[in-house]
Amino acid sequence: MADETDEKETHCQSCGDALLPGAIYCIGCGTPLLAPPEQHRPLFVDELGDDATTGRSTRGYFFDDPASPPPAQRKGRTAPILVMIVVLVLVAGVLGFIFGKDGAGPVQSEAEPEPSTSPTSEPSSVPSVDPNAPPEHQLLRISRLDTEAATKLIGTWIPQLAAVGAGDGGDADWHQALTRYQKIKTAHPEALLLDTGEWPSSYVKPGMYAVVVPHPSDTSTPALEWCVEQGLSKTDCAAKHLEVSGDPTDNFDAQ
Repeated sequence: MADETDEKETHCQSCGDALLPGAIYCIGCGTPLLAPPEQHRPLFVDELGDDATTGRSTRGYFFDDPASPPPAQRKGRTAPILVMIVVLVLVAGVLGFIFGKDGAGPVQSEAEPEPSTSPTSEPSSVPSVDPNAPPEHQLLRISRLDTEAATKLIGTWIPQLAAVGAGDGGDADWHQALTRYQKIKTAHPEALLLDTGEWPSSYVKPGMYAVVVPHPSDTSTPALEWCVEQGLSKTDCAAKHLEVSGDPTDNFDAQ
C-alpha cells in the first residue's frame, strides 16, 4: 500500500510520467498537480438576503449600480460639531479683543487717534490773566508773561507808547492804569508790558509799567519814525534803548 502511494506522488496520474520533486504540474502532459484554491466570497458581500434571488447585492453602490439607493447619512452628529466650532470661534474673538495680541489689554484701533492731553496754548497777545483779580495784580501778571519776549529785545531801540501806574507821575489809581493799558493793547496787539523795577538800567523810576512795541532797531531813528507813521505825538510815543546794565539816563530819545 505504501508503494502505491509513493508511486502516485512520484508519477503523473494522467500520463504516468515521473514527476520532479516539488513540481506543480506534469512536464509530460501539463496536468496541474496542486488542488485548486478554495473559493471565497468578497468581504463586502456578507449577507445577500432576499436580493440573492434577483442577483443584486444590498450594497449595490460598490458596483456603480445607478438604480441602487445612496448610503444612508448619519444623523445627529454634524449639527453639534458645527455648534461647537461656532462657540469656539466666538470665545477666541472675545478673548483676543479683551487681551490684545500681546495679552496686555484691549487693542486700540490704529485709525482712531489718541486724544491730546496738552493744553491749548494761548496767543501771547492775550495773556492768561484772571479778570477778577485786583488791577495791580493783573498788570503784574501781564508783565511776567511778557518778560520772555522782552528779553529778546535787549540791546535794541524800540518804540515806547506809555508808562502806566498809580502814584507820582502816573495814573490816579490802578484801575485807571489797567484801563489805559487795555486801550493801548487793543490798538497795538503786539505791545508788551515791562515792570520798570526789573529793568533798572533802562528805567530810572521803579513801580511803573512801560508799554513798548517789539520793533527793534540799532538806533533810535527807526523807532521814532514808527511813532510818526502811527500818527502818535511825542507825548504818546518815544524811543527806548532796552538794557540790563549801565546808566538808564542815556536810554531815552524823544521826537
